[in-house]
Amino acid sequence: MDFGEEIYKIIKSFKNFDVTVKSASSKSTTFIIKGANRGDVQQQVENALQKSSIPKNKIIREKVGASSFPATVINLKNDKVIIVYKPKRSGADRGALQTKNVESSQCLYAALAFYVLKREIKIEDISTDNFEKCKGYIDVDANFSDMLNISEDWVNSSLEGANMLYGNVDDSNWIFHRGSRKVDIIESKFKELNRKERVFSNINKWSPADFYMISGNMGDNDWKLIKSCATIKSFNQIMIRLIKDKKLIGVSLKKISKNAKPFKYYNLTKDRNVGDIEYGGTIIYKKANNPLSAMDTFTLWKSGVKFEIQWRSDSGGPSGWKGEIQGSSANQGKISYGPLNKILKSFGLSEVPNYTNSSELNSVDLMGEIYDDIQKIQEIKNMSKDEFIFQVKNKDAKWRFAKFTGVKFAKILESQSKKIQDRIVQEIYFYANSQSPLSGPYGKIE
Repeated sequence: MDFGEEIYKIIKSFKNFDVTVKSASSKSTTFIIKGANRGDVQQQVENALQKSSIPKNKIIREKVGASSFPATVINLKNDKVIIVYKPKRSGADRGALQTKNVESSQCLYAALAFYVLKREIKIEDISTDNFEKCKGYIDVDANFSDMLNISEDWVNSSLEGANMLYGNVDDSNWIFHRGSRKVDIIESKFKELNRKERVFSNINKWSPADFYMISGNMGDNDWKLIKSCATIKSFNQIMIRLIKDKKLIGVSLKKISKNAKPFKYYNLTKDRNVGDIEYGGTIIYKKANNPLSAMDTFTLWKSGVKFEIQWRSDSGGPSGWKGEIQGSSANQGKISYGPLNKILKSFGLSEVPNYTNSSELNSVDLMGEIYDDIQKIQEIKNMSKDEFIFQVKNKDAKWRFAKFTGVKFAKILESQSKKIQDRIVQEIYFYANSQSPLSGPYGKIE
C-alpha cells in the first residue's frame, strides 16, 4: 500500500497550517508545518496518523537537524517521511512579552522533569500532552499556548535548564513560580526595604532571580518572617536560610548555549569570590590610527582583552551612561552612573562629573582638558591638541558626553593606588553581577 500518498493527504487536510515540502528524494520527504502553536499542530497531525492505516510502530518522534522541537518521523519500507514543526512567529517574540514567556516556559520544563517524567528530559518528551500534566506544578503569568510556542533556541535552553535543575536541586515538593502572588510578596518586601535604605537602583541588583522554586514545606510562619524583615540584611539572612532548608530558591536564567555552566548558588556567604578580579588598565581608544573612532571607553577587570567593562551612553545623559561587564563568552551585568558614584564616594573619592549641560559639552577648554587627561592614560601619538579639539567639535553631544564621562572616570581610577584600583573594580563587578555585600542569594543557570 502507498502509505506516502496517505500521509500527504493527511498533512494537506489541515487547512489552518502552512505546509511546505522542504526536500524530497527517492529515500525521504521532509515537510515543514507551521501553526500558531506547534505543540497542538504536532498533536493533531499525530492523532490523524494514528487513526490512519499506517502501522503504529512506524510513527516515532526524534530530533532532526538543528531543530530543538521533536519531529514526527514515519519509517516506511522504501521511504521516510519527516514532519518538522515550526511556530508562526508573532509579537510574542519581542521585549517584555518574550521575557515572560521564556521564563514561564523554564518553569514548565522544570515541572516536566521533576514531576511528570521524574528524570531528565529528552527531545522526544516535548509534547502538549506531557506539558498539560505539568499545570498543577507551576504558577506563572504567561499563557500556556505561548509557553509551548517559544523559539527554537529557547526550547533547547529550557530543556537544558530543566535538566540542570533536576540534576542539582533535591526534590522538595517544588512548585515553580513566575509572576505569582507569592513572588509578589518577595519583590514587594524588597521594594519596601530599598525605599528606606536606597541601596540598589533596581531589584535585579539585589537578586536577578527570574523565577522561584517554592516548596510545599514553605509554611505561613516562613512567609511571616519575610513580611516582618526590617532591613535588607535581615531579609537576606532569611532568604539564605530558606535556600538551605530547601523551601525557597530564586533562580536567575540566561539562555543556555553549548558551553553551559554548572548550576551555582551566589551570595550564600560573605565571601564574594574575588578570585582574579583586579584592575588591568584602561582603554580610551582601540584604533591607534583613529583615536576618535568610538565613544566607548573600557576598564579591564582581568588580564586578557575579553575581560572588559565597556562604558557607553544609550541616551546622552547620566541615566543612559553605564558600564557592562564583558567576559569570555557573554556579556554579564551592568552598572549605571548613580551606583558607580556611590562606590567612588564610599572610597572617599570625587564623583564622575555630570555633563548633561549641553553648553559645557561645547566648551573648548573642556575639550582641551579631556585631551590632556587622555595623554596621561593612553597617549595619542598622531594628533595634536588643536586637531583633537577640531574633530571633537564635529562630534554629536552623545559622543562627547560618553567619551568625556568615560575619560573622567578613568582619570579618577588611574590616580589611585593599585590596591584601591583593585577594590573599586571588584565593587563594580560585584554590583553589576548582583554580588554586592547586600545582594540577596540566588541560583543561576546559564
